[in-house]
Amino acid sequence: MQWFIVPPLRGPISGGTLYNRMIMAGLKEVGCTCDVLPVERARAALASAAGTDSYWVDSLYLDQLPELARVTTSGTRLGLMVHYLPSLLSHGEGVGPGDLTATEAAALRTATMFVVPSEWMRGIVRRLAGPRCPVLLVEPGRPPSPSSTVPGPPVRAVMVANLVEGKGVDRFLVSLAEQIRETDSVHISIVGGEAHEPAYAKRCHTLARNPRVRGRVRFLGELSNAQTLRVMAASNFLISCSRMESFGMSLMEARVLGLPILAERGGHVAAMVEPDSGGELFANGAELVGRLLLISRSPADHRWRLALAQARRWTPRPWSEAARELVSQLEQLDKIGSRTPVETTHQEGLRSVG
Repeated sequence: MQWFIVPPLRGPISGGTLYNRMIMAGLKEVGCTCDVLPVERARAALASAAGTDSYWVDSLYLDQLPELARVTTSGTRLGLMVHYLPSLLSHGEGVGPGDLTATEAAALRTATMFVVPSEWMRGIVRRLAGPRCPVLLVEPGRPPSPSSTVPGPPVRAVMVANLVEGKGVDRFLVSLAEQIRETDSVHISIVGGEAHEPAYAKRCHTLARNPRVRGRVRFLGELSNAQTLRVMAASNFLISCSRMESFGMSLMEARVLGLPILAERGGHVAAMVEPDSGGELFANGAELVGRLLLISRSPADHRWRLALAQARRWTPRPWSEAARELVSQLEQLDKIGSRTPVETTHQEGLRSVG
C-alpha cells in the first residue's frame, strides 16, 4: 500500500499537486493500492503502520516530517517527495548543506527515502542529504497534445505560472512595458492561480494596466490541466521567468506540443530548453523580453523556431509508465533493504552509490 501525505489533490493547482494527482492515478491504473492520508491523521496512522506500507510526505510538509518520523513504527518506510525546497530560491542550485533552514535539514535527515522528478533534483538531494538513503527518480508522464498544429506568427505567447514572486511574472511585465513598441504584435496569456500571494497578484494586474502593454496581456486564472493544454496548443511560444524549477511541467508540455520556449535559467530548465528545438535560455527577464520582441519583428525567425520545435516534439508518456517505474524501484528496494545507500533512475535501475 502506498500512502500519500499530500495537500488536497483537487486543491490549488501547482506542478507538485499535479504530479501527486497523476502519479496516484497511474498507480491505480497499474493495479497498485494507494490513497491520500490527510496530514492531520498521519501521526496516528504512522504509529500503528504496517511495515509493508510506504508513506510519502509532500515537501510542502517539511516541518511535519521529523514528528511523523518520531512516531513511525520500526521498519515502515517514510519517504519525502521533493518537489521543492525553499532554500533553492534563496541560494540557487549551488545550495549546500550549510545553507539549509533548520526545517529543511531536519526533514532531509529523517526521511528514509526520497522521490524526485528530475535528474537535476536528484543531484541536489544527494548533495544535501548524502548517500544515506535511496533517491528514486520518477519523471512525470507526458500528456498527448490536444492539437497536431501550432499557429504561426504573430506572437501569441503563453506563461503558465501561479502569480507568486518566484515565477517572475511582475519582472516580465515591467520589462515588456519598458521595451515594447506600439507597432509590435505581441499578445500574452498568463495561466495561473491568484490566491497564493494576493498582494503580488494585485501588483501583476496593476502592471498589466500600463498603457504600453494594456490589451496585450490577459490573465486567465487557474485552469484545469486539460484547459491549460488547450490554451498552450492555441499559442506559438511558451515563456518562463521562473527563478527555479525542480522539473518544469509546463516546459515539458510545451516540448510535447512542439512550442518553442524562451526561459530564464534555473534548476532543471536547461534540460528542457534546447537551441535545436527553437528554444533559448536567458540570465534575466529583460533579456528574454528583448528576444521575444525581436522575434515578433521577424516572422521568418518565428517560423524557423516553430519548425525546429515541431520537428523535435517529445513523444507522450503515460503516467502509468511513471507509476510502474516507482513500483519497480520499490520492489528492488525490498530485495536489498530500503536503508541501503542507493541511487536509482528509471533507465539504470538501482546501483550502489560509492
